[in-house]
Amino acid sequence: MSNKRFLEKYPWILHALIAIAVSFCIVVVIFIILKHYGRVGDEHPTPYVVGSYIEDLNNDDGLGLQYVVIDSIYQSNHRGGFILRQDPDSGSMIKTGRKIYLTITSYTPDNAIVPDLRSLSVRHAISQLENVGLHGGRLIFIDDPHHVVLDQKYKGRSVAAGRRLEKGAMIDLVVGRGNGSGQTIVPYLVGMSPIKARKNILSASLNVGAEHYDNISDMSHAIVYKQSPQYSGRNESLFGSGVELWYCDKSVVAMEELERMKQRQIEDSIRSLYEGGDYNTDRDPDRMITLDDF
Repeated sequence: MSNKRFLEKYPWILHALIAIAVSFCIVVVIFIILKHYGRVGDEHPTPYVVGSYIEDLNNDDGLGLQYVVIDSIYQSNHRGGFILRQDPDSGSMIKTGRKIYLTITSYTPDNAIVPDLRSLSVRHAISQLENVGLHGGRLIFIDDPHHVVLDQKYKGRSVAAGRRLEKGAMIDLVVGRGNGSGQTIVPYLVGMSPIKARKNILSASLNVGAEHYDNISDMSHAIVYKQSPQYSGRNESLFGSGVELWYCDKSVVAMEELERMKQRQIEDSIRSLYEGGDYNTDRDPDRMITLDDF
């Protein structure tokens, strides 16, 4: 039987072959279009622009990149236009014409309304300041039976609630020592960002001491890798004492190692509490101290 007679007898086979051929052609055309318009294989590493000023960016780099500002944050230590973060990060493979989203320092500071912090605990007062865009500065302790905020100051002078200040301004707090021992626990700070570490220090009724930065170009990547005094779990630091901090870029420190350091410090604290007899087992003499207690 000839092919012609065969196809006349079974026309569905002819239709199927035609459909397959047409589909194949369509797929080939689609791949050609995608390769042309999607620039497959035309990828380049994202340039590193953090630490530069946006007006200094070179748009004529041959990549046709577009820099788009999506957020701005006021920082007193940088003039406006300083690039704090970028997305995607440097090194990521991108195609020509891609948009790079930037967070920069604002050219003019926003304003924040100073809250009334008097009679609040230190921890509550620090949280209130953070909520409105202000920061806790120094804690100044005076003899007073109440361990609460007694006054709030800006640049050495009392500042009334309701006053408008630049966001990011530092508010010093005058705090009573109270009738207790006047001692507190130094918090565990390793692995925290500078903002979180400072907040935890102040909330513990301590002050931020000297801060050291080891080869950090992007502060958004900074974390604490060392502190002094170290965390011990004991009430042995006087109110207002300073806590010294060392920062590094989190990309050079394995988070697993930071977690191991934390576990070792906690275990050392548990042993010291038992050996020193500081743990009050009268509340539950049969219960052992565990890591959950910290």
